[in-house]
Amino acid sequence: DGRGARHDVLLPRELTDALKALAQQEGASLYMALLTGWQMLMARYSGQEDVTVGSPMAGRTRGEVEGLIGLFVNAQVLRTRVSGTASFRTLLRQVRETVLGAQEHQELPIERLVEELKPERIPGRTPFFQVMLTYQASFRSAASVEGVKLEALELDTFSAKFDLTLQVLETDAGLKGYLEYTTDIFTASTAARMAEHLRVLLQEAVAQPNEAVARLPLLTAVERREMLVEWNATRAPFPEACMHSLFEAQVRRAPEAVAAVFEGTQLTYAQLDARANQLAHALRRRGVGPEVRVALSVERSLDIVIGLLGILKAGGAWVPVDPLLPRERLAFMLEDSAAQVLVTQQPLVDRFPEALHARALCLDTERGALSAEPTDAPVTGVTHANMAYLLYTSGSTGTPKGTAVEHRSVANLVTHEAVAYGIGPGSRVLQFASLSFDLSVEEIFTTLCNGATLVLAPLEKLMPGAPLPVLLREQELSVVSLTPAALAATSSEGLPEVRTVISGGEALPADVVARWAPGRRLLNTYGPTEATVIATFGEVVADGNVPSIGKPLANVRVYVLDAHGQPVPVGVRGELHIGGVGVARGYAGRPGLTAERFTPDAFSSTPGARLYRTGDVVRWRADGQLDFVGRIDAQVKVRGFRIELGEVENALRAAPAVKDAVVLAREDSPGDKRLVAYVVGEALDITALRAHLKQLLPEYMVPAAFVPLDALPLTSNGKVDRKALPAPDASVLRASHAYEAPATPLEEKLAALWSEVLRVPTVGRTDNFFELGGHSLLATQLVARVRAALDVELPLRALFEAPTISALAERLHRASTGTRLPPLTRTRTEGPQPLSFAQQRLWFLDQLAPDDASYNLPVTLRLLGRLDVQALRRAFEALVARHEALRTTFFEEEGQPFQRIHPPAEWVLPMEDLSGLEESERDAETLRLATREARQPFHLVHGPLLRTALLKLSDVSHVLLATMHHIVSDGWSMGVLIRELASLYESFSGGRAPSLPPLPVRYADFALWQRQWLQGETLESQLGYWKRQLAGAPAALELPTDRPRPAVQSRRGATVPVHFPSELTDSLRSLAQREGATPFMLLLSAFQLLLSRYSGQDDVSVGSPIAGRTHAEAEGLIGFFVNTLVLRAHVRPEDSFRQLLAQVKATTLAAYEHQHVPFEKLVEVLQPSRDLSRSPLFQVMLV
Repeated sequence: DGRGARHDVLLPRELTDALKALAQQEGASLYMALLTGWQMLMARYSGQEDVTVGSPMAGRTRGEVEGLIGLFVNAQVLRTRVSGTASFRTLLRQVRETVLGAQEHQELPIERLVEELKPERIPGRTPFFQVMLTYQASFRSAASVEGVKLEALELDTFSAKFDLTLQVLETDAGLKGYLEYTTDIFTASTAARMAEHLRVLLQEAVAQPNEAVARLPLLTAVERREMLVEWNATRAPFPEACMHSLFEAQVRRAPEAVAAVFEGTQLTYAQLDARANQLAHALRRRGVGPEVRVALSVERSLDIVIGLLGILKAGGAWVPVDPLLPRERLAFMLEDSAAQVLVTQQPLVDRFPEALHARALCLDTERGALSAEPTDAPVTGVTHANMAYLLYTSGSTGTPKGTAVEHRSVANLVTHEAVAYGIGPGSRVLQFASLSFDLSVEEIFTTLCNGATLVLAPLEKLMPGAPLPVLLREQELSVVSLTPAALAATSSEGLPEVRTVISGGEALPADVVARWAPGRRLLNTYGPTEATVIATFGEVVADGNVPSIGKPLANVRVYVLDAHGQPVPVGVRGELHIGGVGVARGYAGRPGLTAERFTPDAFSSTPGARLYRTGDVVRWRADGQLDFVGRIDAQVKVRGFRIELGEVENALRAAPAVKDAVVLAREDSPGDKRLVAYVVGEALDITALRAHLKQLLPEYMVPAAFVPLDALPLTSNGKVDRKALPAPDASVLRASHAYEAPATPLEEKLAALWSEVLRVPTVGRTDNFFELGGHSLLATQLVARVRAALDVELPLRALFEAPTISALAERLHRASTGTRLPPLTRTRTEGPQPLSFAQQRLWFLDQLAPDDASYNLPVTLRLLGRLDVQALRRAFEALVARHEALRTTFFEEEGQPFQRIHPPAEWVLPMEDLSGLEESERDAETLRLATREARQPFHLVHGPLLRTALLKLSDVSHVLLATMHHIVSDGWSMGVLIRELASLYESFSGGRAPSLPPLPVRYADFALWQRQWLQGETLESQLGYWKRQLAGAPAALELPTDRPRPAVQSRRGATVPVHFPSELTDSLRSLAQREGATPFMLLLSAFQLLLSRYSGQDDVSVGSPIAGRTHAEAEGLIGFFVNTLVLRAHVRPEDSFRQLLAQVKATTLAAYEHQHVPFEKLVEVLQPSRDLSRSPLFQVMLV
């Protein structure tokens, strides 16, 4: 929406000179070197090698136009392929050629380029580029005018035309300027980091111009230490021991404590230890020892824990094999793992190849033989460095890969998880996950190695939905670990014993957090099998946001790196790399794949330390927590746009009615790849969902089709089975370019106009104006033709918001029923003129309090350099001659006020010389005189209503005081005055005639236009709204006051500064954006809520000013146009803030549509009870 802010940028003189020298070596300019650095920064932040930046060029290729004022500038599209292996010097040469080529072809306007190339248009984004670089060479040679030094003061317009604009100017201090950014998508802290990273990058490029740019540091030393050291300060003690040794320590501590229960049967720690030892002896006789793999395939029962511990006590490593897997996959896993023994149960044996039957040890049928084995633990020689388990996960090639994990890694996991999860003696922990899913390692061994009780159950009792809560209640479970999909499908009600819930395996939706977090601890965990179950975790609260994946577990280190292995800044996406104790040994029998995914740890001082490349895209938060974004391999391209499916899924999960969602890129028709959303929720409204996403995501990331499901299909591991998601109905995915004929006469007229402007033969009712090659200039043409052909007023913005024939026809239908403003034109009326309604009110107020300075508009300007006082006086004289409002006085005739416009006259500019005073006295006297001038009342009858004075502080320093009465001016007018005064002064001091264009209308024309238009039906129509809106509104807002209210307002007052921190401001903006409101509407809602709480009233009216310049002809006038709107809210205690905001938004938009009724007219018609101690209709204002 164009809202923006700026961050100051300074590249010091030393760096600027070094850049310039490097550029000269390559026959390039400082601008080219800066552009190279800017494109390098954009490449690093975006992760893209192909970077396009816009940059303005003067467009004055002919000498004849150099002295003309006019719009000649043209934006050039500068594209660079920022290869990470290229050096800065190489890139600079490439950029030099690009810039020179662009300059040779700069005659082609960018608007024509858009028209010809027809890039895909995305609302909120400019075509071709969204980032700009504006460079100005020094204007030091023209930095003074007739001895007066000009000092540019940057004014933050709080707007941004592009996502980012770097604007710099070469000064004595170096390259100085600002980074302008869109506040809808960037925060102040991000802009500050970006500016600092540009400086670091350029500094490194100058120091190492031949180094590959991907290797040039981006982070400051402080940031680098924070990310690599402080956020990874996780070192903590843990037992360097085997898993079964930790279990045996618990056996010795409390042998009679219950270790595991299943369906009414249980084993104490001592019983479980004895049974596991017996199995271990049997396995030892079958050749099991350190590094020997043993397959374990049993139904859910106590055999699970007996089997696992027995294999470990025999020195072996278990290989979980799910008996429900297809036979071919079972055969592959057993062959690939080279399992020596298969520990199973008799009913399952037939599922395995016959060749393996001889290796099977059945825990049920061989129980008698096992009971005869010794109950003490065998001696095996196994150490913490040996393999504990080999777990198979899906491979990208379709072939499963086995991850080998050592005892030491699990010992660290179970030691520190127990602290984080609060698991110890007395805890009852659910065993939910399949053995094929590594969350089972966490559940079983964190429990048994820390003296807690493990609760096992048959599969039918573990089913999410109705069965699971029954089990949780009956077994009085205190700790449960479930996937988000299982949590989403299960009720969280009536489970008082469940005090800790652990979510893992997939992204945790905010909706699930909202249901499960209140009243208990909810932990969000993240970790691939290759990092031993859990790498990061964090406690989450129900705040409506997608939770982070937290911080690293003890002795785990995490790094977010770009494609070249460099750390990325806060907020920038990168691949998560995991180091530390949890890193697995690798993939069994796959040395090539192991070397690819497990790489040397360049950040560790430990010899042989490795990092696991997760393939997961994450980003740092400023507080050292990690946000999960999605998979690298889930990054898809649709219509040329790169999309993280996880980002779309997170946005969907944030929608109120959505419980869970998955997004795929499907190509069900060749060449027609589309995003499809699969959504689980209650009473889903697809239109509302689409609208919700459009508030959060660009158009190209909004799915083309939405498929509602009762539940997402799950794999045996409890993760979403994406392959089982159904193809959407073909009609839902109909191509957007399919022709649909116009359906109404209005649509047919519009289609004809589009054909003319776009030069296309046919236009359908669903065709998009911008997809057909439209751009801003053609849109302007179309609006003009619509106005001429249909006699309907249509704002240009409407075409961007409704870019199809059908949507625009609907918008036009609504517009045709609204109010159309008559044109504002110059009149030839001579003599006394009527006042505008706003002026009339100020006249009456002046009659009541003639010496009141409340409506003075003062401005104070410091002028540095040798000032041509006579030129300044003449500039004011010309300004007053140009603007009739500044030579207007007011008088009364037969009880009615009129304005009299006086002929131009000589202007007097009084000057007071303070140069003889000491500096401290001079400053004090300047302040005193400026304050006195600002508070000096005007006489509306005698005038003048503009006063000026000059204070001389020295030969090269002056202060200009200018004050206007509000009756002839407003805040907007101040900008006009300063702008035109500067232009006139420059002309007079340079001995030239002024060159300002003539004004199309006068303020008196506006006053007459307003009087003539706002009467009869028009006035009644506008007033009707306000009568309805303000009917029954309380006469006053009864705020508690510190002092008694005077009978007549004295207008004495004071101010207190108000500052909202940037974090709060960003949050407010984000909330406003989600609700389709503006920050003003949100602040107004909060303000009215505050006033309601203070006053004890639920009906609150607040005043707010609006510019009132609804005609382009009025934009350059000095005059009193501003109007005041009365914004009323009903603050109902039962409403949420979101509901209040929706009400305030509707009220504000309606007020804007009826803004033409002057506040004064409103008071006159509504006749509120008048009280000299208060202003009518409202007593509190928000500006």
